[in-house]
Amino acid sequence: MRPKENSPVNIIMRLKKYPYKKNIANNWELIFQNPCNITIESFQTGTVKLNRQGTINPDHPLGKDVQEEELEVPILSHWIHHESKGDFLLDTGLDASYIRDKLGGLEGSGIDEFQLKENENIAYHIQKKNIHLNMIFLSHLHSDHAAGVRELPKDIPYVIAKGEYAQYQPEIPDFLEGLEELYEIDFSHAQHIHPLGPSADLLGDSSLWAIHTPGHTPNHISFLINTLDGPILQTMDAAFIYENLKLGVAPSDYTWDVDKAQKTLERIIDFLNKYPQVRVGTGHEAFK
Repeated sequence: MRPKENSPVNIIMRLKKYPYKKNIANNWELIFQNPCNITIESFQTGTVKLNRQGTINPDHPLGKDVQEEELEVPILSHWIHHESKGDFLLDTGLDASYIRDKLGGLEGSGIDEFQLKENENIAYHIQKKNIHLNMIFLSHLHSDHAAGVRELPKDIPYVIAKGEYAQYQPEIPDFLEGLEELYEIDFSHAQHIHPLGPSADLLGDSSLWAIHTPGHTPNHISFLINTLDGPILQTMDAAFIYENLKLGVAPSDYTWDVDKAQKTLERIIDFLNKYPQVRVGTGHEAFK
């Protein structure tokens, strides 16, 4: 979860543009009128301990009364099943290396510790559910969201936001070892759908959307799943826990730009108030 300081890096991964087309709908009302046969199931792949004071920015006027408290929260990966397009993952969670090593085999200062039980790693979930992955979308490249890449197939596309790999490459070469290329979503050409902003129709049928939600990282992604049972917004780490949404205060810990994170959270809250039928899941709590 910890961003590294900005520094110039030499990109060795082959980066390709993710091909998506603009949707003819220009507002969420129209999009929600055309739901798709798509489902989501969340997998817990371990836990991480966070400080509530920092998970909720204590320097924000609405967060000033938040007390210091250790929270143990789940690390999540989300399985998307589309009736005709198959299976996808939103983030990978952790791989099995964390079962016996809280650092996942990583060395150096500032490495985060995670707890992972037997039969919680992402490959176990994939095998148990007999999932045949077609593609993996990563919200960002912090370890609790991308470490599971190490034990997943390398012959399928992996997709991130444009600029994410360039920003965080020094932190994650081990996680992406074996990948020859990454696909990038270029949000500069995405349609702006009020109030969330730049949004990309990932599968071309309004079923799965990537939303540009900068702040936690410069190019963080949230996702919207337009299911037959109603739309679901997965904020990913734009909100760590539901209390971020309840109080209207973004996280400050592990956050690249706290001001941008706050503005992003406020857009999400505006969206949820405007569309109360949308269920929501946060980065470290499953959707309700």
